Amino acid sequence: MTIDMNTLADAAYKLEASDIHLLQDSQAFMRVDGKMRGVKGSELTRDELEKFIEEFSPPAVRESLVETRGADFGWQRDEKMRFRVAAYYERDRLRLVMRLIKSEIASLDDLGMPEVLKAIAGWKRGLTLVTGVTGSGKSTTLAAIIDHINANTRDCVITIEDPIETIHPNKRAVISQREVGRDVPSFRDGLIQALRQDPDVILIGEMRDTETISTALLAAETGHYVFSTMHTTNALHTLERILSEFPEAEHALLREQLANNLRATITQRLLPRLGGKGRCAAQEIMVVNAVIKKLMLDNRIPEIGTVIRGRDDGMMLFDQCIADLVRAESVDIEVAVEYVEDEFAFRRYVKGSHTSSDRGGGILG
Repeated sequence: MTIDMNTLADAAYKLEASDIHLLQDSQAFMRVDGKMRGVKGSELTRDELEKFIEEFSPPAVRESLVETRGADFGWQRDEKMRFRVAAYYERDRLRLVMRLIKSEIASLDDLGMPEVLKAIAGWKRGLTLVTGVTGSGKSTTLAAIIDHINANTRDCVITIEDPIETIHPNKRAVISQREVGRDVPSFRDGLIQALRQDPDVILIGEMRDTETISTALLAAETGHYVFSTMHTTNALHTLERILSEFPEAEHALLREQLANNLRATITQRLLPRLGGKGRCAAQEIMVVNAVIKKLMLDNRIPEIGTVIRGRDDGMMLFDQCIADLVRAESVDIEVAVEYVEDEFAFRRYVKGSHTSSDRGGGILG
C-alpha cells in the first residue's frame, strides 16, 4: 500500500475536502470545493479496505454490509476530526465514501448564517426541519444550531444519529448522543425512549418513515423541541413529502398537526464562493407564522411561497438569499445564475427592486 488511511485523512483535513472516495484497486478521490480531485499513489486493495472496516466498525455494521451490501459507521481519526463512513459494493467491488467532520464546531456566525437561525435555535417547543439534497451542509447547520443551544441554555439535549457525526461536549446544556445500531435499534425506538429521558430538545438524524414522522410530531405536541432532516428541496416539497407518506384520508389531521407544531423549515444549497475557494450556504427559510398556519389548515399549501417571498419574520426564498450573497460579494453573479430558480426575479432582487407580489399581500383574501 503506497498510502494509508491516516495519511489520506490528514490530507483531506489540510485540503479542507468534504469527502474521500475509495474504491478497491483504484485511485482515491477527494471532493474539494465541490469538485472531485484524484490522489496520486492512493490505490487500496480489498483486503486493506476490509481491514479498516474490521478495525473501526461494530459487528452490527459488518453484518449489515454482508446482508444488505451497504452500511454506515463513524471513524474517529483523532481529536481534530472524525468521518461518517458509507461502505457499499459496486459491481462486487468494495467502496467507501467518507464525509469529513471537523471536531471544532463552526458557529452560526462562522457559517455566515442569517440571524433568524439564532431565533429558531432559541424556541422551546415544536418541530424544525433542516432539508436539502445530500451534501448540502444539513449536518453542519444542525451542529451549529445544537452548539448554539448548548452554549446558551440549561437544556437537556438528546440526539439520535446514524452514525453520530459531530461530538458535542457539555457546555451550559447537558448533551446525550445515541447511535442507531450501537446504542438503539432505530430512530423510532430512540425517539420513543427519548420521551422518557427528560429532554428539552431532541435531534433525530433523519425522518425516514411514517412512524418516525408521527412520533416526532407527538414529541413536539407534548412540549419538546424537535429537530430533524429530510432530503427535500424547498418548503413546499417538504410539506408535500410529509403528506405523501400518509394515506389521503389522514391528510386533514396531518395538516392540522403540522400547522400547530411545525415551527420552521430551513432548506440549503451550497454555492462556490467568489474566487473559487470554498463554498457558502444559501437557504430558503419558512417560519410558520399565523398566515402560513392558516394556509396549511385551509389546504392552500402551494400559496406558501408567496408568503415566504414577503420576507416577514426572517423568511426568504433561495433567489432572495442568493441575491444577498451576490450583493455581499460572497458569490459571483454569473455563477449564482446557475443555482437560482427564476433568473428574472433574482436579477431584480440583486438590484434591490421589488414588486407588489413580493410582499405577499392579500394572500388570505
